[in-house]
Amino acid sequence: MAHLGVINLPELLERILYFLAVDKTLYPALFVSRLWYRCGAPILWKRIELKWKNKCHSRLKKFIKLVRRKQKPVYCLNVIHLEISYYHSLSDKKIISIVHSCPNIIHLSFKNSVGFSNRALELIAGSYPNLKYLNLCDDRSFRTREVDDEGLWKIAKSCHKLEYLNIDYLTEITEHSICGIIRSNPKLQHLDLSYCKITDVTIEEIARSCLKLKYLNLRGCVNISKKAIDQLNPNTHVENYRDPIDIRAEMERVIELISRQPRVVNIRSRLHQILRQPNSNIFMTVDSGADHSTIDIRQAPRNYSIVLFDDLASPER
Repeated sequence: MAHLGVINLPELLERILYFLAVDKTLYPALFVSRLWYRCGAPILWKRIELKWKNKCHSRLKKFIKLVRRKQKPVYCLNVIHLEISYYHSLSDKKIISIVHSCPNIIHLSFKNSVGFSNRALELIAGSYPNLKYLNLCDDRSFRTREVDDEGLWKIAKSCHKLEYLNIDYLTEITEHSICGIIRSNPKLQHLDLSYCKITDVTIEEIARSCLKLKYLNLRGCVNISKKAIDQLNPNTHVENYRDPIDIRAEMERVIELISRQPRVVNIRSRLHQILRQPNSNIFMTVDSGADHSTIDIRQAPRNYSIVLFDDLASPER
């Protein structure tokens, strides 16, 4: 009778529990026995996703409290994937505690979380050189970040393995810094530059440096020509791009509508004066609905911000 080889039960169980983690059903299995807990807990700690929304406040608070303790849980070393979303008091001190407790992170998302500064980005850059995923998407409703070119430059100088980068709504960052991080990360596959102040210069840098790019989001980026877009790899899916010619036509249409209102008669001449200037750094956002019209125009070095609340459908109102 042939003898079976020695079976390593914990290793076998760990492989089985891994599939439960993929299906996000691992947590109940930890209560089966001590062996299951010992095998399952390290897997569970590899991927941590916390949101301030959806009644998850307590879990996020517990995690922050845990990493700020002097004696760190041994499982923190297993964390490679961390997402903290919609947390509006994510201070530099809290991020410092996270970085010191979880030194092996390669996937990091602070989506719509605010409260930190360039100091936190500098620490992230120095601690996570193997970072592959970085989401710094800003929540435009809250402006409590102190992040600008300095922070992004630190990332660009230290993190050269990024495959995913989202800097949506980081309007304080200049095109020069954005081109720097693009140039230093040729492995980028997903790039979200929504509402960033970029021009053809950035698109040309992407075309030169990011040959593996699969997805590019340009929502709100209005100073990019069709000629520049055509230089990109044909395998790159470009989302939310609008030709500046179409945008200016939309601006003209909205201007025509709002200029009919007695209170805003002077706005038309002001906007036309800006729009007539060729090759100027104009960054425009137009939001026109049934009961409102919002025009936000930024032109370096001055800012024009015009917000109107008029019922365009009912001029008599």
